[in-house]
This record gives sequence, structure tokens and C-alpha cells, in this order.
Amino acid sequence: MTPRRVLVPAVVAAVVVYAAADVLSSWLYAGYRARDQAISELSAFGSPVRPLMVSAILVHNVLLLVFGIGVVLAARRRIVRWIGTLQIADFVLVGLATHTFWAMSSRGRPPGFNDTMHIALSGVFSLLVLAMLILSAVAFPGWFRWYALATTVVVAGFGAASAFAMRGLDRNDTPWAGGFERINAYAYFAWLVLLARTARKR
Repeated sequence: MTPRRVLVPAVVAAVVVYAAADVLSSWLYAGYRARDQAISELSAFGSPVRPLMVSAILVHNVLLLVFGIGVVLAARRRIVRWIGTLQIADFVLVGLATHTFWAMSSRGRPPGFNDTMHIALSGVFSLLVLAMLILSAVAFPGWFRWYALATTVVVAGFGAASAFAMRGLDRNDTPWAGGFERINAYAYFAWLVLLARTARKR
């Protein structure tokens, strides 16, 4: 299978694995409220569904690593290769560590250095995603450019809204934090799928 043919299957599989784990883990975690609690709380230290969610996220990230390598190998233009390179950097710098070594602490547990690192790595992840979105808007004119720019606004806006809502974590008061974060995450995933289809054709 050529690198170009790997792009769509790898991304679709990554999204399906993540979404299935999100739904199943949310359902199995007694008392968890997907609307008001962050996705990271499913993989947090102290979460009863941590093994399931961490395993799924690692598989998800490996599939996105395959996608990133495929983009680098299949791209004809440097700017498109940069998108794949940033996806690989996302795996190396963030994907492995954010939900494993530096997962957040569950609610009710005293915060530690792992929480500080989790926030920092989440910030790095957000910057890498925004960079990839902007690069894709530059690389692919036409409808995809406008779609990528709209996705950038959605990801940035709802990411900021989720981060603001999570400020009440120590008071166990985070209304819509999970809802905002999931809009952010699944908008990014939808863009990845369309990016894979677009990059495969050009």
C-alpha cells in the first residue's frame, strides 16, 4: 500500500477508536458527566476507566503518527510536508506523554506536578493543531481553505471556552467544559478526515 493510500484509512481508524473510547469510557465511569467534565478526566490518575482510555488514546496516536508519516512521504509540496511533520511532532512531543506520564489528577485529588505538565503539554498540542490548520488553509485553496479557516475559529474558540470552564475544577464547578472540549476535538477530527481526502487527491 502506497503512503497516499494509507492517509484516509489511518485517520478514519484513529477517529473511530477515539470516539468509541470516549463514549464507552464515559458510560462506564459512574457519575461522570460528559457535558461538564473534560475528556482528560477519563484518563486521569484515579479514574476507574484510565486503562481503557489510555490504551485507546495510544492506539489513536499511533494511527495519527502513521498518517503524519504518510503525508510526509506522499506530499509533493514542502508546505504539505510541514503538516505531516507537525503531526509527527504532535505524537513525539505530546501524544505519548499527555495521558500517560503526565495525565491529570482526578477530581478530589490534590493537584501535583503532573497536572502542571498536563496543562503545558495540552497547550503545546493546541498550538501544533492551530499551526497545521493554518498551513492547510495556505496549502489548499478553494473550499478547503475556507473550511480550514472556519475550523481554526471553532477549535480556538471552543478550546478557550473549555479552558475557561475548567478554571472551576478545584470547586468541582465546570459547566460545559466537556461539551466545549468535545466540539473542539471532533471539529479537529473532522478536519483531519477531510485533509486526508484532500491530500490524497493532490
